[in-house]
Amino acid sequence: MELAVLSNMSLSQRIPAEETLRPHVETNIRERNAKAQPVKRRFTVQDARRKLARLYPRVST
Repeated sequence: MELAVLSNMSLSQRIPAEETLRPHVETNIRERNAKAQPVKRRFTVQDARRKLARLYPRVST
């Protein structure tokens, strides 16, 4: 799980021990998976192709 996701899961307070942290994170993971939230893309495929065109040269046919 990404750290950004963990920080948004109300883990802003310091948790002193892994034994305390683990059940809290596992509960949040189960809740997040139950919601089945889709990934929020920052840009479309077309935007990515335009932006990364120099990395993927065109093949002439």
